Amino acid sequence: MKKYETDVLIIGTGGAGLYAAIRAAEEGVRVLVWDKGLVGRGGSTVGGAGVSAVGPWSRPGDGSDVQFRDTVTGGAYLNDQPLVRTLVEEAQERITELEGWGLKFDRDPDGGYVLDQAGGHSFPRVMAISDRVGLQMVKVLRNQARKRENIHRHPDVMAYQLLLEDGAMVGGIGLDVGAGEVIRVDAPAVVLATGGIGQLYPTTSNPIQSTGDGLALASRVGARMLNMEQVQFYPSGLVHPSSLKGFILGIQEYSSLYNRENERFMRRYEPELLEHTTRDKLARAIYTEILEGRGTEHGGVYLDVTTIPEETFHSFQHEYEVAKDRGFDMQKVRVEVAPAAHYYMGGIAIESDGCTSVPGLFAAGEVSGGVQGGNRLSGNSLAGILVFGARAGTSAARYAQEQPRIPDVAQEAGKQAEERLHHLAQRGEGELTPAQGKDRLRAVMWEGVGLIRTEEGLRSAQEEIDSLREEILPRISLHGPSLLQNQSLVAYLELENMLTAADLIIQSALARRESRGAHYREDFPHEENPPLCVEAVLEGGTPTISKRSPQLTELSPSPNVGRNGFSTGGSERLHEEVAQ
Repeated sequence: MKKYETDVLIIGTGGAGLYAAIRAAEEGVRVLVWDKGLVGRGGSTVGGAGVSAVGPWSRPGDGSDVQFRDTVTGGAYLNDQPLVRTLVEEAQERITELEGWGLKFDRDPDGGYVLDQAGGHSFPRVMAISDRVGLQMVKVLRNQARKRENIHRHPDVMAYQLLLEDGAMVGGIGLDVGAGEVIRVDAPAVVLATGGIGQLYPTTSNPIQSTGDGLALASRVGARMLNMEQVQFYPSGLVHPSSLKGFILGIQEYSSLYNRENERFMRRYEPELLEHTTRDKLARAIYTEILEGRGTEHGGVYLDVTTIPEETFHSFQHEYEVAKDRGFDMQKVRVEVAPAAHYYMGGIAIESDGCTSVPGLFAAGEVSGGVQGGNRLSGNSLAGILVFGARAGTSAARYAQEQPRIPDVAQEAGKQAEERLHHLAQRGEGELTPAQGKDRLRAVMWEGVGLIRTEEGLRSAQEEIDSLREEILPRISLHGPSLLQNQSLVAYLELENMLTAADLIIQSALARRESRGAHYREDFPHEENPPLCVEAVLEGGTPTISKRSPQLTELSPSPNVGRNGFSTGGSERLHEEVAQ
């Protein structure tokens, strides 16, 4: 086994991982970053269409307090509010810093920022770069990371295991697919920035790397997981043509939606807000239309943007051009869309500095929970990546500087990991491939753990997951015996991680016997008061579930909150409590 030593190990190099690396390096420590693919090219950040933030560019009446309120109410009061306050207060500083590094947002003819309106936001505050904010953001961060000599990049590494000594982080073990080696890194601080779980579902906007790796790694060392049942399905992912299945359309914010009977059906679900409601409610409405037989030929509904102004398309240039290249000019024809697994609000429980319940383990971005609550508003993902990626990097570096160095720790764990990986690679032919195992898992998750859930469906899904683990995994073939470029071994390890994440999601969904945020229980359609977070800790391979109150430091729901899964008006009324 090849061994390395560093101060901070960062796993994942999307926006959160890159910002964490930059901030840690600025503290003067050694930083090593791992990525399953090419550094800075595989994360979900590249798909981000806009970043929501308030600052000198904001419209009159908008401000951090307004964005705070929108985020908490949109998140169904499951947000830990100190995290939200940090988000809305610091996003401006991070954006200004990125602009100083070369990021350029769209401007109107008068030189002002172009601000888009999005569902759940009281004001236009989503800043765009012709629909390519995430991609440009990663380019800027990647360039900044390259300038720092104390950041060492290691691509093509599948993180396999985190290492503990006396209950604290001491490093990690990975499979270097490019070199065909098992590697061990001694590091007192580890930052997880591995993204979400979109690949657990058959239709997703997420890249192929989003297999829940960070969630599985953290849960196996006892980290507290938060609101794992909260999976956001983006309302409008293309379902036709098949080459664009899952490609999401941010332009939905300006659309009208119709079923096969040419009815603008949101008038029945949200008569006041229509398509401008939050994503969870919009996705459920679309799903209901399809489920009840009013869907289109390819299993979706029609999205119509043919009547919107020409200039609006400029903010969505990329998606417009991609669709047009496949023969669908959205300025002239309706397109067929359906919900796609998009963003994960659940994740590793963190504090404002990115620390977790495990000393030395930090998390940032989509792998972390508590910031977005039960429903993420548009643009808040990229804002969270910036704010908490930077905070986690700084905190991890300072933590590492305070820890004593113990050479060659966790040697036995490293030896066992190396032996298992070589053993798996030598398994040989079997009846199934890892890809077939993933497809079966996805079908189970969509049927039982999708947009509308029931006790019966969740328990059936759990039985299927158990069967996959106990009966299917042993029958999967791996093309070995070498570790070199062994993609079937990587896919197998991803499937193990996906099964671990699925367990946590299902058990948390069973525990939440209400409908709140993106979690909708047909057998429990009402919200319960007071709002409670669901926490999960993996003990002996089995999730242990508990509940706690979210940190309601500034806003609390009114007594009228939560009459059903769709808005009645009562769920938007608040009373404010002065926290300080």
